[in-house]
Amino acid sequence: MLHILCYSAAGLVNLVWLLLGDRLGLLLQVAAPAVTVLLAGTGVALRLRTLSRVARSRYLRGALWVLFLYYLAILSVLLFFGGLFQLDRVWGGSVNLEPFHTIRSYLRFYRNTGSLVSIVNLLGNVVIMVPLGMLLPLLFRGMRHFWTCLPLCAMVAIGVEWLQWITAT
Repeated sequence: MLHILCYSAAGLVNLVWLLLGDRLGLLLQVAAPAVTVLLAGTGVALRLRTLSRVARSRYLRGALWVLFLYYLAILSVLLFFGGLFQLDRVWGGSVNLEPFHTIRSYLRFYRNTGSLVSIVNLLGNVVIMVPLGMLLPLLFRGMRHFWTCLPLCAMVAIGVEWLQWITAT
């Protein structure tokens, strides 16, 4: 029964996060999905303690799929629907097709001003793809080798960039 309370709390945190959006400070924007996953993970751990070995395996696999779908939903919100993070507004909305141009601009901005905004943005772009690299091998046997997973993750990153270019987001 306690696991249901954890799931409910996770849903409530996520709902507040989605409703308040940009009105939350940057720390809360980042913390809310993490707290959601932590609460749901606690619920899964509590539930797993009460299940048999076979049921535990199925439940855990289902929980991983739910986590993967949640990750894809959060990724979609952040990357294609204006997101909750509005740091990119600082850099303007121009499209550039030169590889690594934006990264060089961010690093140059940091060197010239010492502002961490550009570094936070770069690290955020890397960190946001880490769950993909972790969840794919857990969900798909074929992705358990680094050299099989790496090209797919690279294609996803390129696909995201392409979709953002097409949709101008």
